[in-house]
Amino acid sequence: MKALLDDGLSVLSDLLQSGAGSCHPETEDRLNRLSQDWESIGLHTGSKLLAQIAQTLAQRRHGGQAGPLDLLEQTGTAVRYIQFCQQKYGLDAAKAKLNQVEEQEDFDHATDS
Repeated sequence: MKALLDDGLSVLSDLLQSGAGSCHPETEDRLNRLSQDWESIGLHTGSKLLAQIAQTLAQRRHGGQAGPLDLLEQTGTAVRYIQFCQQKYGLDAAKAKLNQVEEQEDFDHATDS
């Protein structure tokens, strides 16, 4: 999961650095693939956010009405979502590690008796 979240930040960072006006179709494809990957691991909200960004990029490339502020707002929302997920992932990993340590201490204490 961590790698997919990192990929999400990477593609959004690339998008902002390159400028949405000159976005390549490959970026849309990358966002759509990542959206599908996120959906498959249960990041449903994030999947929808990435799909919306990809759709906005497609509309912009084909002369649609989506403005740059719409895209920036969507991207900002997706980045905040990713940051939240990364924090949650870190907390869950820390909790699992703490549980392992506690279990080992309980085992050590039981075998010492």
